[in-house]
Amino acid sequence: MFATEDTVVFFRNQFVPFKDATLTLANTGFLYGLGVFTGMRAHYNQEQDKLYLFRPADHYKRFLISCRLMRYSNFLKNFSEEKFISILKELLSKNAVREDVYIRVTNFTDEDKISPRLGQYKDAFSAFIYPLGDYVPTTGMRCKVSSWIRVEDNAIPARAKVNGAYVNTALAKAEAISLGFDEAIFLDRNGHVIEGSAENIFFVMDGKLVTPGVSDNILEGITRRSVIEMAKNLGIETIERSVDRTELYKADEIFMTGTGAKVSPVVSVDGIDVGDGLVGPVSSTIQNLYSRIVRGDEPEYMHWLVEC
Repeated sequence: MFATEDTVVFFRNQFVPFKDATLTLANTGFLYGLGVFTGMRAHYNQEQDKLYLFRPADHYKRFLISCRLMRYSNFLKNFSEEKFISILKELLSKNAVREDVYIRVTNFTDEDKISPRLGQYKDAFSAFIYPLGDYVPTTGMRCKVSSWIRVEDNAIPARAKVNGAYVNTALAKAEAISLGFDEAIFLDRNGHVIEGSAENIFFVMDGKLVTPGVSDNILEGITRRSVIEMAKNLGIETIERSVDRTELYKADEIFMTGTGAKVSPVVSVDGIDVGDGLVGPVSSTIQNLYSRIVRGDEPEYMHWLVEC
């Protein structure tokens, strides 16, 4: 496993050693959390000796929307989808990656000024790699409904991955862990289930998948979208609708999805078993299929991958 500190990164339009990618203490992006990001995974298939980046074009499109919201003119003018993916491939190549890796891409406000403004300051693009394993337990999570509610679309939009908004995530996650749980589940102010601290959520009910819709103040997750398509191909219907809190306790199965989380089953919520308290068959099937897809072992889904 490599150390991120020993890698080459992309920073302010060039590849530089990690130690040279620095900001000042007065950097506006640092001071106010003014930046947007996306996280991607590249998976190494040892038998094929190939590294596959998962759905980078989709990540670019969502990242572009985030940059548009933050009025980041440098990125909007200078980074096409082709250039974006080319930088990621070169980043992996320069670091000779031959293992599973997480890629964090950020575009941030890059001025040394004591005032949080959008559209008036220059912005900069960066990307680095990190040896991330399982972000959350993948063999059965124990979750807690958080006392913190999800930040709303009219405050800080969830569909844009804004750096500063992840204070909300940190508060919920810290509370859950301090009480002996693995992960938090957010509700909105009306008591509807939204998502995990950094994952989308799916329920298995009567043989169908149920998940909050994209208008319910969720992140429009790339893995979420993938799972819906995978389920369709498996003959499993997905219903997108608002979900009440008490449905957490009646679901046959629950699992969470995300770039970090991948597909992670939930075995209990607030100390109450989900189903029989074990990883269910639908969750297991989708989890195993996803694992094969991202490593290039499912020909039907190769269009989601970019070989690096």
